[in-house]
Amino acid sequence: MARAEAEALLDRALDVANRELALLEEGEVDEAAVLAEDRSKLIERAWNSGTLDELKPLRDKLVQLQSMQNRLTDEARKLHARIREELKRSRQETKRHAGYGSAMRTAPLITSALSRRG
Repeated sequence: MARAEAEALLDRALDVANRELALLEEGEVDEAAVLAEDRSKLIERAWNSGTLDELKPLRDKLVQLQSMQNRLTDEARKLHARIREELKRSRQETKRHAGYGSAMRTAPLITSALSRRG
């Protein structure tokens, strides 16, 4: 019975991992983090559900999960790089706009050096 339960938990973990990957690809980091936590709990429950001998036949599922973890890590790295580039571009735009602001400052039309008598 433990093997069937562990297999069902690993199947659910794979499903969660696929949804997590889709969210990462869309840039939905917060939602993906929640699913990552759920996936971790499912794997832990599966691991603790039986003895090592009972879980050996589930090796293929564990290898699939490992492969999915590699894909998730790659996608997270891509997202991290994309965010870093966006921040860099944003900083450059801020500097550029600040430069325009200082170039646009003009002297007042009437200076305080003029006499009030005309």
